[in-house]
Amino acid sequence: MELALYPRFAPLLRYPHAGIEQAIDACAQALRAAPAACRDAFAPGAAALRHLAPVRREELFLKSFELQAICSLEIGYARFGEDYKRGLFLAGLKQEHRAASHDCGDELPDHLANVLELLPALAEELRRDLVEQVLIPALRAMLEDFDEPRLRARLDALKARGELVMQEELHFSNPYRGLLQALLVLLEFDYPDVPARRAGRAGDNFIPIHDRSGAVELGA
Repeated sequence: MELALYPRFAPLLRYPHAGIEQAIDACAQALRAAPAACRDAFAPGAAALRHLAPVRREELFLKSFELQAICSLEIGYARFGEDYKRGLFLAGLKQEHRAASHDCGDELPDHLANVLELLPALAEELRRDLVEQVLIPALRAMLEDFDEPRLRARLDALKARGELVMQEELHFSNPYRGLLQALLVLLEFDYPDVPARRAGRAGDNFIPIHDRSGAVELGA
């Protein structure tokens, strides 16, 4: 397991910035020792993103994650929805970011990029809980939202409500799907055997998330 690999994905999952091409190349270089399935998922999406004009990258990001978004990059929302447990989860994560002196910027503590940057700083037990109980299931749920049948059903629902679908063509063959898939492959390689049932929104079973004073129940 190479924990330094995870933060390499973080710049690619934020609003596109001037250094994103270098960040893509750095991530690709770091993944040379990763499983082949991870590299295979990463390469097409990274190449497509790298060769987009800056304004098109910005449009793609906004369309994918903000304006009529395909999915949210907040893993707490992907896992817990609007349930109160997300608030507890956010509170616990905020403490961990603060303890690690990690600046979340303008994003919430559970934004995927912030979580990936935090992972190497966490104690192993907490990191395993976070990855297996929240991060992997959240990524599985995000990727389900990129499935073409689900995308088409969602577009049909928007149109049926009379909403104007913005930049419909950006829904399909989306480069971000490959980046998220590569990240999931890497996590599942490092943390195998997370049950398939741990996907989508959490049910009634509580997830133990530990703070620095001991175990506390922060979600389900």
